[in-house]
Amino acid sequence: MSDALARIEAGESPQNLESETLEFKSDHGDPKKTLGDLVNAATCLANGLGGTVVVGVENAVAGPDAFTGTTADLLEVRRYIFDTADPGLTVSVAEHTHRDQRLLVIGVPISATVHAVAWKVTRRIGRSCLPLAPVRVAALHAEREGRDPSDALSGRSVEDLDPVAVGLVRRYLRRLTGDRVRWAELSGPELCQTMGVATSDGELRVAGEQLFCASDGEIVSYQHRSSAGSPPDASHRFNPPLIVAFNGTLEHIAARNRWEPLLRPDGQQLELRRYPEDAVREALANAFVHRRLDLTDPIHVEHLDDSLSITSMGPLVTGVTVENILTTPSRPRNRLLARAFCSLGLIEELGTGISRMYRSMLHLGKEPPLFVGTANSVRVSLTGGPAEMAFARLVSSLDDLSRSDVEVLLVLRHLCTNSSASPSELAPVLQRSPAEAAHTLERMAAASSPLIERASGSAGGARARYRLSKGAIAGLTTAVTYRRHSSSEIERAVLAHLVEHGRITNRVVRSLFGVSTPRASVILRELVNTGLLERTSEVSRGPAVVYGPGPLLPS
Repeated sequence: MSDALARIEAGESPQNLESETLEFKSDHGDPKKTLGDLVNAATCLANGLGGTVVVGVENAVAGPDAFTGTTADLLEVRRYIFDTADPGLTVSVAEHTHRDQRLLVIGVPISATVHAVAWKVTRRIGRSCLPLAPVRVAALHAEREGRDPSDALSGRSVEDLDPVAVGLVRRYLRRLTGDRVRWAELSGPELCQTMGVATSDGELRVAGEQLFCASDGEIVSYQHRSSAGSPPDASHRFNPPLIVAFNGTLEHIAARNRWEPLLRPDGQQLELRRYPEDAVREALANAFVHRRLDLTDPIHVEHLDDSLSITSMGPLVTGVTVENILTTPSRPRNRLLARAFCSLGLIEELGTGISRMYRSMLHLGKEPPLFVGTANSVRVSLTGGPAEMAFARLVSSLDDLSRSDVEVLLVLRHLCTNSSASPSELAPVLQRSPAEAAHTLERMAAASSPLIERASGSAGGARARYRLSKGAIAGLTTAVTYRRHSSSEIERAVLAHLVEHGRITNRVVRSLFGVSTPRASVILRELVNTGLLERTSEVSRGPAVVYGPGPLLPS
């Protein structure tokens, strides 16, 4: 909130700063109308991820004029929200002064239940409060109450098991090690009971019915095209059992998953699949175990040569967003079904699958998985096409610890396209706080063979900037999309510009060398210190400073 208020002060529009957890409201002058707006906003946030409502800010006005203040009474707002929401919703309300205007800050928790106002239930999705249909309200109730839809009794028995599904499960079990290998020798009913998807008297739970039983209804729609605009050259629709549909979809993807060879420094040759098999398996398994089981819409798999997207019905579970999906603890919507997939080795240990997908994509020098969440669905997309061989070759030469560290890989890839970065710039990339990002950068720079280094002249702590080390740049070669210029190259380019124009600024340096504003400032400061430049403008700080020839500049 404090950051948003400062940005509004600097000229931004409040409505552009609203998010899934932050909303601005103005005082209408009519107390009843204001209170009605506030209870609707509070219940909408409570049914989503919780958050903050700031009262006294006109969200359609940019800049300082947006701060209009409020006369609403603190205790009355708190009491009205509790009395009007069904069931009652307890929020915190505090006063806050900004630009001499009185604001109210309403803190809304993630509620343990679902709240309505006048029998209407809404939920915050993105920047909007969207109404929920009755079936989605029931699903949200079940999620908030901790109920597992896949653990309910299905009404079907172990006599309904599909033999193809049972045989496929046994095949997966035989690939494993430890006690689970012996499960493959059990009878179908014994196998279901051992996996926990059937009761002792032979009734299947929903997870067991999904995994092992055939039924009408499409569960996966698969389509392959060479490009987005071309006609499909392969299409298949899968019906339950779920395990048969899952295996068949993987086979279709694998049949069209091209690969390139990579020769490691130790002479070992690797096959680099355009879509890493473990990333594909995790993405597809997540779609199966996190989808809404009460919806009939199938999982859509769109397979192109340059992208693979998998869409499943149902929003992200409460507490998980696309901004924290890498670092937040796993919250499977269908816990029993997820455990069954884990038992079969189809997904990693619960909570590690997303990081595994990131790691596999980054090993190829590609973008990490892209997640898009809506009110009704979740889509994950993987980048196809050839691997970035220089990046993949460098990663393959790293020690096991660095090669498996997702944060190290994310920092490396970011610095391949950015000449330097600060902890605050990398925090959203790592899905960490700036302090945690700073710790990662310091750890990488302090390694015995560092991949990154602190940029010369940059400040310490949170304001420090880091760049690739010379050794990393030499190893990454073509993966680095910019050039690191030597001191002599910089001097020659600046001299040439001065000869032609007689002046130079921070903006010109950024354009000449493709660097950030702080790095350009460092370059100019170093040239001033050596006497090649001197400040010629009255402005002494900031990007508007103008520099001319210094006293030691050669004639």
